[in-house]
Amino acid sequence: MVFRYSLILFLFTVWTMNIQAQESMADQYFEQADAYKKNSKPDSAILFYEKASIGYELEDNVEKMVSSFNQIGGIYTRQDNYEEAKKYLNMALTKGLSVLGNNHLTIATTYLGLGVIYSAEELYDQSLEYHYKALNIRVSNLGEFSTEVATSYGNIGNVYLRKKEYDKSIEAHLKALEIRKKLFGASGIEVTQSYFHLGNAYREKKEYKTSIGYFEKALENKTKQLGADHKDLVKYYESISEVYYLMGNKEQGDLHKEKAEAIKKN
Repeated sequence: MVFRYSLILFLFTVWTMNIQAQESMADQYFEQADAYKKNSKPDSAILFYEKASIGYELEDNVEKMVSSFNQIGGIYTRQDNYEEAKKYLNMALTKGLSVLGNNHLTIATTYLGLGVIYSAEELYDQSLEYHYKALNIRVSNLGEFSTEVATSYGNIGNVYLRKKEYDKSIEAHLKALEIRKKLFGASGIEVTQSYFHLGNAYREKKEYKTSIGYFEKALENKTKQLGADHKDLVKYYESISEVYYLMGNKEQGDLHKEKAEAIKKN
């Protein structure tokens, strides 16, 4: 009897160790994939996210499996390989919805990924449908004032801009700005992004003074963050220059263009 109990205990211990090893291996694959992605090695990252997804499937860890698919979809999206990206994101969606339900934050990431792709393909209504689904899940889980919610509003604002619905774009970006100011203060990096997007939207709406106001706020923040001669300031000076030219103010247009050129030379 004692021998039988010891044998059962031994087998259970071995089984538990095997499960833990599988979990550890899947996590290691995922971490390795993250490292490859960070170091701009997308093909290797995809390979290891694939390995991680297989490991998570063996563990029945659906949330992490879906996250692996989301990561692969994101890499293919950045490579403009939208069909492959959609394949993995739809796999994530099918598996995720069946197990995690339709109000899970991992599913919100999948919806966001699909929204980005459909916007790139100029299928704006489909893009907005997915971005709003992501937004609703994030608000439900995180509340209105969270980084993820602000990101969703920013994505929605960008789609409306491409759709040439400028008032809706401005409305969404103002919501993102409000959240980001509360979270990060008036000089936060994310706040600078909102200022820049608002500058773009008002420029397209031909409200040039308002556009310049937001571009200048973005430039001021970026200068504080990076210093006066950083290469990332070029696009802000060029954006301001472009709007001045649109206003017929060649003097200010030339002035800001020269500042951009000086930074490029340095």
